[in-house]
Amino acid sequence: MASNTRLSVSIIDLSSSKTHPTNENELQPNVYSTQSPSVETIIPNLVNKSNQTSPQVSLESQYAVSGSGLSRTSIVRALRTLVSSKSRRGSLTDDLSQRRIAELKFRELLTDPLTDQTLNFFKNYFNEDISMKQFDVTQFCRLFQITPVLGERLLKIVEQETAYNKNSIDGTSVLRIARLLCVGTMSVKALILFKLFDYDNNNQISLTEMKTFYQQYLKEFKFPHNENRTNEIIDTFLMGFHFIDDDSQQINFDQFYTVLQSNDELFHTLYLISIPDQHLLISNLQNEKKSYHCCTREYLKNNLNQIICLFIYILLNLFLIIYVVVYRLTITHLNGWEIIARIGGELINFHFSFSILLMLKQTITFIRSNSFLRHYIPVDNHIDLHKIVGTVIAISSVIHSLALIINYAIKPSNYTWMQQMFSIMPGYGWINGTAPITGIIMFILLFIMILCAMQCVRQKTGYYQLFYYTHLLYVPLFILLIIHARDFWKWFIGPMILFLAEKLYSYKRCFGKYGLTHLLSVTIEDENVLSLIIYRPHNFSFNIGDYIFIKFPLIASYEWHPFTISSGPEEKTFLRLHIQKQKNWTKKLHNYFSNYRERRDSYENLTEMIILPVVPQYTRIQSPKEIIFDNQCTNKQITLSIDGPYSSCTRYIFDCEHCVLIGGGIGITPYVSVLESLMYQFRSQRIVCSNCSQMNYTNEFCHRRPLKKVDFIWINRDIKNFGWFIKLLSDFEIEQETYLNANPEHENYLDIHLYFTSLASNETSRIGNVAYDLVANVYSQISHKDMYTNLKTKTRIGRPNWKLLFSKLKVEQNNRTTGVFFCGNKTMGQTIQRQCQEQNFLFHSEPFDK
Repeated sequence: MASNTRLSVSIIDLSSSKTHPTNENELQPNVYSTQSPSVETIIPNLVNKSNQTSPQVSLESQYAVSGSGLSRTSIVRALRTLVSSKSRRGSLTDDLSQRRIAELKFRELLTDPLTDQTLNFFKNYFNEDISMKQFDVTQFCRLFQITPVLGERLLKIVEQETAYNKNSIDGTSVLRIARLLCVGTMSVKALILFKLFDYDNNNQISLTEMKTFYQQYLKEFKFPHNENRTNEIIDTFLMGFHFIDDDSQQINFDQFYTVLQSNDELFHTLYLISIPDQHLLISNLQNEKKSYHCCTREYLKNNLNQIICLFIYILLNLFLIIYVVVYRLTITHLNGWEIIARIGGELINFHFSFSILLMLKQTITFIRSNSFLRHYIPVDNHIDLHKIVGTVIAISSVIHSLALIINYAIKPSNYTWMQQMFSIMPGYGWINGTAPITGIIMFILLFIMILCAMQCVRQKTGYYQLFYYTHLLYVPLFILLIIHARDFWKWFIGPMILFLAEKLYSYKRCFGKYGLTHLLSVTIEDENVLSLIIYRPHNFSFNIGDYIFIKFPLIASYEWHPFTISSGPEEKTFLRLHIQKQKNWTKKLHNYFSNYRERRDSYENLTEMIILPVVPQYTRIQSPKEIIFDNQCTNKQITLSIDGPYSSCTRYIFDCEHCVLIGGGIGITPYVSVLESLMYQFRSQRIVCSNCSQMNYTNEFCHRRPLKKVDFIWINRDIKNFGWFIKLLSDFEIEQETYLNANPEHENYLDIHLYFTSLASNETSRIGNVAYDLVANVYSQISHKDMYTNLKTKTRIGRPNWKLLFSKLKVEQNNRTTGVFFCGNKTMGQTIQRQCQEQNFLFHSEPFDK
C-alpha cells in the first residue's frame, strides 16, 4: 500500500523568474501504476550524489525514500523529480541523465502489460473494448485526430514501423500508445516531441530534419501562405531553438528540453501530447443543445419591451375573438359554424393589415433613430413577428374556410353545396356575390406564398428569387380581399397609406439623382468574396451597420439584393460593400468581374481600366486583384442603382458601456463599419505639440459617450478570410498603441479575438495540434506577430468556449452594461444568446437575410 507521503519540489528558473512544478505526475491522470526493479539498483548512488550537491533536495529525497510504505513507483517519481530539478540547474548526473530517465519511463509505458484499471479506463474512453480490434493507418490517425505525417512519425517512434508498412495496427498496441500519451511525464512528452523531429534516430535533431518535418506538416496542414512565407516562418521558428546561430546546426534532447523549460508557453505545449479529450467535446455539444429557459429575472428585465408588446398582441387577438362571439350571438344570431368562420375572418382582417406595418423599412429606420421610441418598440424582432403573423393568417384562413364549408353543408338553403361554394348565385359577399370565388382564389395564392416562404425553400441555394417573386402575390391578394370582405378596407386604409408613402419615397430616391451611381473599383478578395467601391451620392447619409439594396443592370435588370455597408459613415467619397459568392445572383457578379479581362464585350472598357494586384505594406494571407475604373468618360461608367439606407440593431452599439461584436465569416461586415468609424474618431482627436512634435489625443472621444470598451470577435472556418479586413485590424492596433503610449493610464479600447475553426481546439485535439502550437508560439515570441495574420493579436484555433469567454468578460467589465451584437450562423447565435442570458448581457442579433 503506497503511503500518502508525497515529494514536491519547486525550482525557480532564474532566466524567466517563474516557478515550474517538477512533480510531473501530479499533472497527469493517474491511470497507470507499475513496479520498476530496474531502477532500484541505482537509488543509493543517486541519493548519495544528491546529498553532496543539494542539501535541501537530499533531505526531502531521503525522507521520501525512507518513508514507510513507499512503493517503487513512488520512488521512481521522486527520482524523476530530483533529476528534473537538477537538470534545470544544468547539473545532470553521469549515472542518470534526463534523457535516460525519460527513455526508461517511455519504455515502461510502451512495453509493460496493461492493467485491468487501464483497460477499464480506455474501455470507458473509447466506449468499447478495442484491444482485440485491428486498425489501419487512416483509422489510427482518425482515432487520435492527427494528420498522416504525424501518424507516420508517431507509429515509427513507438516501434510500430512494421505495422505502419503493413497498414495494420492491433488494438493492444493502440492502447499502449494511448497510455503513453495519456500518463507520460513532461520529460516523456518532451522525448516524444523530440523523436517526432529526429528522422534518422541518432539522438540529435538537425536543422534539416526539423525543416523537412515542418515543410511536410504545414503543406498537409493546408497552410494558406506561399512557399516563401512558409520558409520564413520555419526559419523564424528554428531561430528559437538556436539553429540559425549554432554552427553545428544540431541539438540533443537535453538542449531541446532546456529550451522548452526556459519558456512557459513552449513548456505548456507539452500538455497537448495526450489523447484527444472526447468527453470535453461531447460535453460542449451537449451544452449547445440544452434547452433555452426564458423565465429568469434577468431575461425578463432585458426583454421587458418585447414581453409587453407580445402581451398586448395576445390581448388584441383575444379581444377580437370575444367581440365577434358576443356581437354575432346577440345581434346577428348566427349559428356556431358561422361564428367560427367570422372569428377567422376578423383575425384575417387584422393580421393582413398588421403584416404591412411590420415590413415598413423606413418607419423601422425612423424608430431605431429615435432613442425614446426604440426603447419601447422592439423593432429588432419585426421579422420574427412577421413570421408569426403569417402563421396566424394561415391558421385563420383554414379555420375560416373549413367553418364555411361545413356551414354550407349543414345549413338549410335554396342552393346546393356546389352552388354555394363555386358560384355567385347565392349572392354571398360585398360586391356581386363574389365572396366564394375570391375566397378560393385567395386561398390558393396564400398557399403558394406560404409554401415558398418556408425556411426549407427560402434558404435553399438558388431559391431566394422564388420566395421573392411569390411574395409579390400580396398585391392581388389585397385587392381580392377588399372585394371579398365588406369591412377589410377599414383595417387596410391606415397601413396602406403608410405603405404607399414609403414606396413613393423609395421610388423617388432609387430612380432620382440619389439612387443612380457608379463603380469606382472592384477588389477580388479571393475565390469567394469581392468588394465593391461605389461612388457615394451627395446628401446620402447613413449610420454604422446600415444596409442598402443594389440593382446591377449588367447582371440582372430587375433584381434588388441587400448588402451591409462595410465602410464608415465618416468616409464621404465612397461606399464599400463586401459580397460573398453563393449559387445565385452573387455568383454571377463574382464571375463577371473575375473574368473581366477575358470578356469580349468589355474590350473597349479595358482601355479605360487598370487591373493590378494589391500589394499592401503589410504581409497579407492572399494578394487580391483590384480593378480600378476610369470614370472620366461617363458613357463608359459601370452604373448601378441603390435603395437605402436601412437600419439595423448595430445602431445601438454606442448606447452600451461595453459592447461585444461577434461575426461569423462574412457576417462581420456590420461591425467592420463600426471599427472604421471608431478609427476615424480616434484620429480626429489627434493633436501634435508645436514644440516637441509629439502626438497626443484630446480624450474627448472616450469621455463624450458611454461606450468605453469594445471586444471584437471574428470566427472563420477558412484562415484566408481574415485577409478581407486585415489592414483595418492592423491599422487599429497601431493607432491604439500610439494612443496608449500617449495615455498609459488608459486601458485598451479594443480587444481583438480571432478564431480559426477548421482545426479542433487544443482542448479537444491534443497531440494533433502540438506541432502547430509549438511553431505558432515560437514565431509569436520572436517576431511579436501572429503566424497567420501578422497582427499582434494571436489567432486561436477551434471554436470559442463561450461560457469561459463570457465569464471572463463579465469579471473584467463588472460594473458596465454589456451589449452583445451578433451576425452569423443561427445555431451559433442560439448558443451565444444562452450565454448572454446566464451573464445578464443584452443580446442583439442581425439576420443574414434582410
